[in-house]
Amino acid sequence: MRKGKILDRRVYRPGQTLFHEGDQAWAAFLIESGEVEILRSAGDRHEVVLATVGAGELIGEMGLIDKCPRSATARSVGMTVVQVINEQHFSRLLANAEPGLVALLKVLLCRLRASNETVSAQSCLMAESRLVSERFDRDGDDEIRPTVH
Repeated sequence: MRKGKILDRRVYRPGQTLFHEGDQAWAAFLIESGEVEILRSAGDRHEVVLATVGAGELIGEMGLIDKCPRSATARSVGMTVVQVINEQHFSRLLANAEPGLVALLKVLLCRLRASNETVSAQSCLMAESRLVSERFDRDGDDEIRPTVH
């Protein structure tokens, strides 16, 4: 019997999405070359770049570890080559790991997800604040007046 393929090499063009926030995780991605932006939604039509990662980085593993939906979107910055680690192989790796290590990973992921939520919420507030600032001018008497165009 032939063993199933563990790693699948894929090439993504600039701007192509590897996975979307909210999707169920089906694989992790080991970046071989290129860069990938990790993005979160922050209100209507706004995105927050949480990180830009490159060669040697692993992304998409969080959902495989804690079985939660993807917490962010991954999009290639330029031409990017990845090795795809399927869910079955990743699950076998976790099953063979020390139980204490897996428990620690789950705690850290919970904290990271909470931090990502905070960053996303703060970025949304900053974007809203900029919109308000653009719509109003201060005239020096501490009274906010609409900008006249």
